[in-house]
Amino acid sequence: MVLAPVAWAGVEQALLEQAEALLKDGKAEAAYQMLEPLEGAGAGDLVFDYLLATAALESGKPSKATFIYERILAVAPTYVGVRADMGRAYYALGDYGRAKIEFETVLSITNLPPDLRSQAEQYVKAAEARAQAKRTVFNAYIEAGVGRDSNIGSATGQSLLNLPASGAYFPAPPTGRKTADNYGTLALGGEINHQLSDKWGVYAGADYRTRNYNKYNDPNTWTIDGRAGVSYSGGSWLLRTGLAAGQYYYAGDHLRDTLGVTADWRLALDASSQLIANGSFSRGTYVPSAQTNQNSDTSTLSLGWLTALGDGSTVVSITGTGGYENATAGRDDGDKRFFGPRFLMQKTFTESLGGYVSTGATHSSYLGTNTSYLNSRNETLYDLTVGLTWTIDKGILLRPMISYARNSSNDALYSYNKTDASINLRFDY
Repeated sequence: MVLAPVAWAGVEQALLEQAEALLKDGKAEAAYQMLEPLEGAGAGDLVFDYLLATAALESGKPSKATFIYERILAVAPTYVGVRADMGRAYYALGDYGRAKIEFETVLSITNLPPDLRSQAEQYVKAAEARAQAKRTVFNAYIEAGVGRDSNIGSATGQSLLNLPASGAYFPAPPTGRKTADNYGTLALGGEINHQLSDKWGVYAGADYRTRNYNKYNDPNTWTIDGRAGVSYSGGSWLLRTGLAAGQYYYAGDHLRDTLGVTADWRLALDASSQLIANGSFSRGTYVPSAQTNQNSDTSTLSLGWLTALGDGSTVVSITGTGGYENATAGRDDGDKRFFGPRFLMQKTFTESLGGYVSTGATHSSYLGTNTSYLNSRNETLYDLTVGLTWTIDKGILLRPMISYARNSSNDALYSYNKTDASINLRFDY
C-alpha cells in the first residue's frame, strides 16, 4: 500500500486488514462488497478510502473509483500512487485525455520508483494511441412513442371569455379550447465530434422530431434543427460554441425559421460536481405574411450547478434562466422579459432501471399593451415531469413519463393546464 495504516473509529482495523488481504488475493469484488456498506462510517479515512477505491477499480467500477480517489487527493494531493490509480480509472472509463494528464503528472515527479515510472510511461503511450483512434466519434438515435395529451392546443378551458376591447368571445375547439387526443411521436438525430488536437475539436449535428395526433390534424407539428461549431478543452473546463438553425412546421405548413448562436461552458469543480453556463441569441422569422408581426430576437442566459450525491447513483442539478425577447415587427404584446428556476434529480435504482424528476417555473412579463385585454400581459408557466428509464439491452431504452403544465396569466385567454402521458422506445447507436 502507498498509505500508512491509520486507525479509524468508524471501521474496525480487522475489517480493513481483511479487505486488504482479499485485494492481494485478487478478490476485488469480495473486498468491495465488504467495504461498500461501511462507506458512511469510513469515508474520509485515507486507508478505508484507498481500499474501497481500489476494490471498485479492480472489480469493474471505475466511475465509483474516480469519485473516491478524488476524495483522497483533496486532502492528500502528494500521494503519487493514488494519482496513478486515478489515471488507471480514467483509462478504464475511456477518458484517455484525463488519464494521460494524470500519468504525466506522475512522471513529472522526481525520484519516482522505476516500476511506477515504467507503468506510467506505458499508460501514457496507450492513452495517446487510444485517443488518436477515437478522434472522430459519431452518435445517433431514433425514438418512437405514443401518448395522451389532455390539451392539444395548450388552450383555455373556458367556453366563454369577456375581452374588454371587443366583448364576448367563444373559443372553438380543437385548438382554441381545451381538447384531448392521442398522439404518436418520432424523433431521430445524430452528432459527429472530431478532435483536431488535445484541446480543439469541431462538431456538427441535426435532429428531426414530429408529433401527429390521432383525431385532429390542426396541432400536428414537426421540426428539424441543426448545429455546428467548435469546442475547446481547458483541462477542468470545456467550451462549445457555434451556430444553430431550425425550421418549425405546424398543421402541415412551414410556420417559422430560427437562426442563432450558442455557447456552452462547463467547469468540473471536482469528480462529482460541475458548474454550467449557457448563452444564446436566436432570430425567429415567421414565414406566412399574416404572421410576420410575430418575428422576434431572443437572448437567453442560464447558470447552473450539477452534483452527484452519495455513491454517485443520484445526480441533482439546479439552474436559473433569464432572457429578453425583442419583438422586432410590432407584435401586439410587445417585448418580453422572462426568468425562472429549474430543478432536476436523476436516480439510478439498479443497473437497468433509473428515474428522474424535473420541475421548474418561468415568469414572463410583456412590455406592450394587449389590444384584446387593454393591459400588459404577465404570466407564469409551471411544469413537472416524472419518468423512468429502463435499459432493456445495450443502447435500447424504454421511457414512460408523465408531465403536467399550468400557465397562469392575467389574461384568461392565455391561461391553461395540461397533462401529457407517454411511453417511448429509444435506440442509441
